[in-house]
Amino acid sequence: MKELAKNIGVVVMLIGVAFLVIPFFTGATNNTNLIIGLVLVIEGLLGHIYVNNMKRGTLLSNTLWAILLLVIPFAVFFICKRIAYTEDEVAAYN
Repeated sequence: MKELAKNIGVVVMLIGVAFLVIPFFTGATNNTNLIIGLVLVIEGLLGHIYVNNMKRGTLLSNTLWAILLLVIPFAVFFICKRIAYTEDEVAAYN
């Protein structure tokens, strides 16, 4: 579970790639699929960076990440970050 939490950003990126690839092979590509795929790939990249950033976040940095990642995905990535790393691991890094 801890490894899945560390790699949740990669999973989101793979879902975004699936949103891009499946319509391409079925011949049903439209702008909606492309936008959803792009957003998921970018969210996955930023989420992976957020989850694997070992620095303890302040209120300002968490607010900026929430704006950058959108609110709902930020909550998912925040929970995954808490699952992936214990307080001792974060304290050892800081």
